[in-house]
Amino acid sequence: MPKGIKNIQFSFSKNNLTHYGGLFLIYKFCKKLNLKWYLQNYVKFRQRNQEYQTAEFILILIYIIIAGIGRIENAKHLGYNGVIKKILGIKKFPHSTAIRRFLYRLTPQAIQQIVKVHNIIQRKIFCILHPKTSITLDIDGTVLTVFGKQQRTKVGFNPKRRGARSYLAMLCFESDREFWYGSLESGNTSQVTVAPQIIKECLEKLPYPIYRVRIRGDKIFYSHKFIEDYLEQENIYYTIEADTEGSGIQSKTEQAKYCHYKGDWEVAEFRFQPTNWEKSHRFVVQRRPIPEDPDERSQLKLFEMNNYGYRVVVTNLRLKPRHIWNFHSKRALGAEQNIKELKLNYPLAKIPTKSYTANITYFQILLFAFNIINWFKWLCLPEKYHYKTLQTIRERLIVIPAELTRPGNKNRLEFPAAYPYKELFNQAIKNINKMKQI
Repeated sequence: MPKGIKNIQFSFSKNNLTHYGGLFLIYKFCKKLNLKWYLQNYVKFRQRNQEYQTAEFILILIYIIIAGIGRIENAKHLGYNGVIKKILGIKKFPHSTAIRRFLYRLTPQAIQQIVKVHNIIQRKIFCILHPKTSITLDIDGTVLTVFGKQQRTKVGFNPKRRGARSYLAMLCFESDREFWYGSLESGNTSQVTVAPQIIKECLEKLPYPIYRVRIRGDKIFYSHKFIEDYLEQENIYYTIEADTEGSGIQSKTEQAKYCHYKGDWEVAEFRFQPTNWEKSHRFVVQRRPIPEDPDERSQLKLFEMNNYGYRVVVTNLRLKPRHIWNFHSKRALGAEQNIKELKLNYPLAKIPTKSYTANITYFQILLFAFNIINWFKWLCLPEKYHYKTLQTIRERLIVIPAELTRPGNKNRLEFPAAYPYKELFNQAIKNINKMKQI
């Protein structure tokens, strides 16, 4: 058996080492987006810290989020990362206290300007990626529990920590692709009450008129005020999961005539006028025998009756029942999957300050970073990577040990010889270089 090294000397003399070598890809991509120029020209905020521009602080936060540093306090680990500083063009990396102070000082007007930059770039990307006449929006909310008394947190619906104070992040996504609109609300905010304004904000962001708009939502949006008074008045198509408790829907589902859908699932439809609604609506139901496996049974989230589990949606789409469920089921790949991604691989659930305004700033910058990664995947990576998680992108393209050298007075980023994703990395660089300036 080969022997390991017995004697070794240590040296702390290298200044140009990094374990985030692939972050250069994101830096290069952001240059193609013209991101720094937009931030410098649209975010008009004078700050006391003359060492860093406002645009640089925002970019630093975006890179911290994408790199997976986690909480702002962990940014101190980048202080001795010589490569990151040189890529960003800064003399030293700001202390976490300076970053937090920047968040505290940003004004509501500056936040709106950051959102405006996001919207400008998103419209341009939309025209590249979406040459179509229809759009599907998935709307959802998620509870962000806090451990303290942050401004504007309230006790509201919180299934995992009842009685805990929280924010409510209201989010809307374009189908299974990118974030489209988000707001940070108090924890006791009614999701269905703010939903019309969110949909309105999303539609106003579109760069050109869209012929057909479709909305998907879960049962928290099952309300005649949202469906009849807003969606139908605005001629918006929808599939909204129905709340079946005590509404008379359960007897209708039992009486409906079912046909085969797929596997052991069946589908049916019926018309029904819920209490306090102005007219009857089309309901589409799917059912299957209750699984014996208790884990599978709990994951399906069905209401159970006579050995069957049921799910019901109300809709105004003129599609066959099977196609209604094909369409609505994709919501799991849209809002639900994106929120899971934001909580697991982005620090959405890590509220950074006690200031509501500062937390909104961080929230909006985080969502900007989320879209930057989505655009990067769709514009620069092979198709099989379009739906990969940020963690996968980090492991394969971002968290790579590297050294910055200058042979022949030319910058050279050197990676390990055994790096297994050379082809993917080179393809990404090639596609970035081919991109036109946004």
